[in-house]
Amino acid sequence: MNETASNENQEFGKIDILAFVKDFLHSLKRMWPVVAVITAIAIAVSYYRVTTTYTPRYVADATVTVELMNGGTYANRNTAEQLGLIFPYILTSGALSDVIASDLGTKSVPGTISAKNIKGTNLLTISASASKPETAYNILQSVIKNYPEVAQYVVGQAELTVIDESGLPKDTGKTSVIRGSVRNAALIGLAIGLAIVVIRAVLSRTVRSETELRDLVNVPCLGTLPVCSRKRRSTNTRSEINILTDTDKGDYVESMRLIRTRLERRMAGGKVLMVTSSVAGEGKSTVAANLAISMALKGKKVILVDCDLRNPSTGKIFSLTESYPGLVAVLNGEATLDEALCEVKKNDEPTGLFLMPGADKESRLVEILGSEEMSRLISELRERADYVILDTPPSAVLVDAMILVKHVDAVAYVIMSDYARRRYIYDGIEELTSSGANVAGCILNGGATHSGRYGYYGSYGRYGYSRYGYSRYGYSRYGYSHYGYGSESKKDKK
Repeated sequence: MNETASNENQEFGKIDILAFVKDFLHSLKRMWPVVAVITAIAIAVSYYRVTTTYTPRYVADATVTVELMNGGTYANRNTAEQLGLIFPYILTSGALSDVIASDLGTKSVPGTISAKNIKGTNLLTISASASKPETAYNILQSVIKNYPEVAQYVVGQAELTVIDESGLPKDTGKTSVIRGSVRNAALIGLAIGLAIVVIRAVLSRTVRSETELRDLVNVPCLGTLPVCSRKRRSTNTRSEINILTDTDKGDYVESMRLIRTRLERRMAGGKVLMVTSSVAGEGKSTVAANLAISMALKGKKVILVDCDLRNPSTGKIFSLTESYPGLVAVLNGEATLDEALCEVKKNDEPTGLFLMPGADKESRLVEILGSEEMSRLISELRERADYVILDTPPSAVLVDAMILVKHVDAVAYVIMSDYARRRYIYDGIEELTSSGANVAGCILNGGATHSGRYGYYGSYGRYGYSRYGYSRYGYSRYGYSHYGYGSESKKDKK
């Protein structure tokens, strides 16, 4: 795992720009509704704030010509430009403000004043704003009357002639204020939404193809299972792919056969196979069940053991209607192996597949799975079958899989496409290899789309005790999955 550790350091130490752009666009494709909602909320909040807190401001303005006494056109143009430049200084100095306040009979100017020159001309635009239209207009008239007197000490004696004025202002400017506020809010909301997308792209990088998987870990890829549509049988039951009964999943069946062939070759005569994943919801139980079916259909005797006692699901995959003692009952000596094994049939014909469901709930899972009874049970299963498949909990979040490593010959690691974060995949595979497991390869689940989305896999509630005495993550990070499986060609019906 030195190369895997090196890959991990590279993954978190340096972000490949092209990979980041791909992840960003992928995240944006999935999260654009979130970006849209954030933007809409920002616009709504801004609109509400402006409409409820806006204070009307009436603006009166006038365009005047500047004529310097005994000056020509050039002097008049220069004077207008100088008046526009020095106006802010004259205003802040208090000289003009005091004169206007005295002229209006107030202690201070009851509004704001501004002026700017129309470049290249002797035209000056003066504006006055206030909360009342009369006040704004009176301020403007006072400026026109008193401005030359105050400015004469800077530019000389000048005369202002009004050529256009707004009169008593009527437009409050509310529409433009709202428009500007909404525009700014939209930009801010969009920026926040895109920032969230960027954070997700950086922190939630997943694996979506065999190429990405090969670049990530030093473990071979056994194959890719396609995405196939799967209808639920009712509103109260979940439906997982079962290639023994689902006769229209040709793509899935062919992919499973390829994975089975590669896996048998890599097991090199071994009998006991563990199927696990990084986190809950990656479809490992359905992969384990259909891998067992594929081996049995080849003429092998296969025993599938549900070792995921915290969330047993193989019984649901095979739609068991009868109650069987289960793994815990056998280990506790409450039932025999023959009583616990359920023979899976197709059209009342034996298939060579036997199932030991995990129907029992037990609080002492670590002790039971690591007990001598479990070791003896697996030894007996080796004698009875050509292949024994153990469906175990996710290895990145629980210690259960690591306890069983010593009993297995190989491990098949299921990775849901675009689901588990890369660091969870690192953790899961590293835990297995550090425990001495022979990781035969990874199975990319849902890496190729053929006919829609997956169905339901199942849910993981709170896991119990883990390697630290309690679940590393408490409740499953992903809750339940909205992904299922499957595809089988018509020729496999025969």
